[in-house]
Amino acid sequence: MIFASLGTMDMPFVRMAEAVEKLASVVDEDVIVQTGYTDYDYKYAKAFRFCTKDEMQEYISKADILILQGGWGAISEAMEQHRRIVVMPRHDKTEHIHDQFQLVRKLDEMGCVIGVCDENELPAALEKAKTFDFKQIKKGQAEPLIRQKLNEWLIK
Repeated sequence: MIFASLGTMDMPFVRMAEAVEKLASVVDEDVIVQTGYTDYDYKYAKAFRFCTKDEMQEYISKADILILQGGWGAISEAMEQHRRIVVMPRHDKTEHIHDQFQLVRKLDEMGCVIGVCDENELPAALEKAKTFDFKQIKKGQAEPLIRQKLNEWLIK
């Protein structure tokens, strides 16, 4: 099963919804999508708007591969469960209140997730995720890494 989460941000993420639905039309496994505030007419994926934290943890644990929006909350929860994570960041101002690309690029560079900045690359990223050796950030190590990167950006 593939589980996709568009998050709970109150801005729509139609770009990801369309990419996940397109993927669902060609894969031979169930695709379940937590849509949040993104309205989209799914024909191939099974979709629901919101769930509890416990339900989210269950979806994360049962999925073979996760496709997540670029928010740290879902990514960190998935990393704690040592899951296969593909992440599509939201664009600043149109899909979110800030840019998610920098975090996703850094986590991709570290080998923790497979970042998908162009939605057309989602099928290839999913294939890569099936055999990719995902690195883990141990709990408690993420904050110093994020602070270090933020400091680097401030210096530039």
